[in-house]
Amino acid sequence: MENDTLLRRKEPLAALSIEFVAKPEEVHRLGSTIPATVRGGMERAPGFAGCLVMISDREARLVSVITFWTGEDGMADRSKRTRWLCKLLTPHIDHCLRVRTLDAYPTALGFGWDGIVARESAPQIKTCSEAEPSLCIA
Repeated sequence: MENDTLLRRKEPLAALSIEFVAKPEEVHRLGSTIPATVRGGMERAPGFAGCLVMISDREARLVSVITFWTGEDGMADRSKRTRWLCKLLTPHIDHCLRVRTLDAYPTALGFGWDGIVARESAPQIKTCSEAEPSLCIA
């Protein structure tokens, strides 16, 4: 399914979220290995629509992986998919914090999105101008 079509859906996507503490020796490669591992292990699964990997900017070992699922296959067999995903991620996990299923309502990220955003270690406060598109992630 095309990304544009996924973003225009009225019905939610099924989402499977796993939050964990990564093994210390895995930290330097999490951003590249986890997406490849999930894609490689799930891309042929019926209903798989993609994944999102988020790594804390405060503690590089804190990781959230969210997979998205569509259609009848996306809503059924959540426990089976949970087991598959946990098995795929086991080499990276030091301690699992939370596993849950959610309904997801995605929207476009906005104009000018280049991928990874460089951040400083301290939180930043920035005011928005009318020329800049806003982004809301709920």
